[in-house]
Amino acid sequence: MQTKPRSHPFRICLDRLGARLHFNQLKLNILLFCLILLLGLFARVWEFRSLPPGLNQDEASSGVDAFDLLHFGVDRNGVSFPVLFTSWGSGQNALYAYMLIPAIALGGLSPFTVRLPMLISGLLTLPLVYFIGRSTAGEKFGLISMFLLAISPWHIMLSRWGLESNILPFVFTAGYFLLLRSTADTRWFIPAMILMGLCLYAYGTAYGAIPLFLLCALPILIWVKKIGFKKLVPGLIVLAAVSMPIGLFLLVNARHWESLHLGLVTIPQLPARPRYEAVSVLFQGNLLGNLVRKSGDLINLLWNQMDGHVSNAFDPYGYFYKYTLPFAILGAVLLIPFRKTENAPERMLLLAWLAVGLILGILQPVNINRINLVFIPLIFCVAYVMAWVGERSTLGLMIAASLFLVGFGFFTSAYHGQQYRSLAEQTYFPGLLPAIDFASQQGGQDICITDAVNEPYIYVLFSQHMNPADYLKSILYTNPHANSGQVQQLNRYTFGLNNCPPAPGDIYILSGETPPPAALPYRLYTFDSFKVYIPPSAPK
Repeated sequence: MQTKPRSHPFRICLDRLGARLHFNQLKLNILLFCLILLLGLFARVWEFRSLPPGLNQDEASSGVDAFDLLHFGVDRNGVSFPVLFTSWGSGQNALYAYMLIPAIALGGLSPFTVRLPMLISGLLTLPLVYFIGRSTAGEKFGLISMFLLAISPWHIMLSRWGLESNILPFVFTAGYFLLLRSTADTRWFIPAMILMGLCLYAYGTAYGAIPLFLLCALPILIWVKKIGFKKLVPGLIVLAAVSMPIGLFLLVNARHWESLHLGLVTIPQLPARPRYEAVSVLFQGNLLGNLVRKSGDLINLLWNQMDGHVSNAFDPYGYFYKYTLPFAILGAVLLIPFRKTENAPERMLLLAWLAVGLILGILQPVNINRINLVFIPLIFCVAYVMAWVGERSTLGLMIAASLFLVGFGFFTSAYHGQQYRSLAEQTYFPGLLPAIDFASQQGGQDICITDAVNEPYIYVLFSQHMNPADYLKSILYTNPHANSGQVQQLNRYTFGLNNCPPAPGDIYILSGETPPPAALPYRLYTFDSFKVYIPPSAPK
């Protein structure tokens, strides 16, 4: 009978020490993950109800369409469950509005409920980025990537308002994460394809981005034998099924067919030229010249980190603090698997994501929300440089993280300060909704509303919860033949002082204008930059 050789005491001590160090490192990683998540939560939730102040017209548009679908079964233009909303005439992406329906059903229609799904999706993106980073280049890379996204000015601002196109980064990131999971467990491939198909309903840029990405990603996965044809074919069939309604939408509007109805679902023909055609260089002349110009515009935006929209970025912080683009470029180079390296397929997939985001920037007039797919991979690239530094110098990594935290502190102070709130008034129109609510409760008089606001009628629909069946027959457009969706009159509401006939008994909601006749002793009420003029005849 043989006896098992006894381990050397020194070897036992080393094994115990290694196990203890591993356990301590695991606890440290969990602690860092939780701290980063709390940091991201703080940046996105603090003063969420009041910042940004007011409501943007595109947020109001999604909210009204979601409310009408929930309560009346049609959108505000009377269309039953469209795959893309008519909105202002040239279309508006539908996915976010459908995501709003549960929030509105539970909490009613308000700026808070319109923004809540974007906040939740922004928070969920943080752990998704961590897991993607960990799968790509290890634990440290995952934590650094999550940290940089948590303090990214672009992503913080994105998470705090309900622009429907800004849901695309979350949906794509979730689909990308499942695609990575499918390399170890192919059961995740079909769910990944479902999410990739849903991207097409999130933002029109996905019409090009998803096919381009999959044309890059799927050959990589097949080449490294991560996905076999037994899973590939069913996944592509599911992708085609999910994509079919939006494909029919593109066909209907390209061929100028009548709207199609698939049960309650509508494939609408838009009354105006679809927005994806109006902005894409692919539908314009001088393709080569346009591509060269758009490339220059893209480089300028990525370097300066500003696009002139206060909802996307503001000086001097940009989308990810100034002068970080060179580090992103360096990170992209370091990620390239020049030779056989660990996790080479995952690196190639990340670079494919980056490349697709950059290509989108040269196919259309560029601003930050139009190329919102590019910023997460850019942040991954910066994180890779920090991880590379951290492998060589812990002190260097701590200094870099500290510098970013200082920048985050200055950004947070400025973003929550009065200067940004003042800048935001031109985009979110704070005070307009309370002014409409107040004026509408003062009696049955006609109400004249300033047109120094983008699409003021949408705020009336947001405030008053009108049934489309009650107003669509009588709505008056500024130019009925322009197909722009600009409304001049909606029931007792008229938009634009020049469109309001002088009537001493009318109520006015103005922003800087003077109601006629000036000598009438109106009762004046102020809501931020909007003033409500109540005539003496109105009940107090």
